[in-house]
Amino acid sequence: MRGNQQSGRKRVAVIGLGRFGTSVAVVCHDLGYDVTALDISERRVAEATDFATLAAQADGADKDALLALGVGRSDVCVVAQGQNIEASISCALVLKQIGVPWVIAKAETELHGQILIKVGADRIVYPEAEAGNQVAHSLDIRHAVDYMNLTSTSGVARLQAPDHAVGKSLAQIEEHGGGVSVILIQRGNLLLPHPPLDATLMRGDIVLLAGLDSAIDAFADW
Repeated sequence: MRGNQQSGRKRVAVIGLGRFGTSVAVVCHDLGYDVTALDISERRVAEATDFATLAAQADGADKDALLALGVGRSDVCVVAQGQNIEASISCALVLKQIGVPWVIAKAETELHGQILIKVGADRIVYPEAEAGNQVAHSLDIRHAVDYMNLTSTSGVARLQAPDHAVGKSLAQIEEHGGGVSVILIQRGNLLLPHPPLDATLMRGDIVLLAGLDSAIDAFADW
């Protein structure tokens, strides 16, 4: 066991420190959460000391171990043992038994996800399928730094303000943009959510756009 538990912050436990679990734990740490990171691998636990408040070698289905480590007092637990289907199902079940209010579990297949729901998991994620879906949808948006689809033909994209948009107001952009809406501007470290229509884009701005995929792509290539 490594690390000391801290109070006053949202408590997140991540069980399974493969690529997905480690990524979740690192981002939670960066967001200021109190992170408990568990895995049966001593090597992975040792690596987790860089980002976890508490890192411990433990079996995610061992109720006594989870209680001893304070996992039952977590606000959220992430079951990241997707490839070991039996272990992930057992872990989700035990987490609900010890009183964790919100359990997010990684699933490999739809059937796996359905079983996780049956044993009490509150939310199921399919990282590989979701990542593939996002990439496929973003192929039509050539200049997007990041993209999230909302429907089969629309989404939200993050991209650098193109040269043609610099110096133009959002009113001008939305009038010419075929249905795109600028919902956020990032200017250096400054975030400008819901910017007014008279706001003007500056060189280097990062914009968050919502609209049809075709309209977002057209905006980048006026």
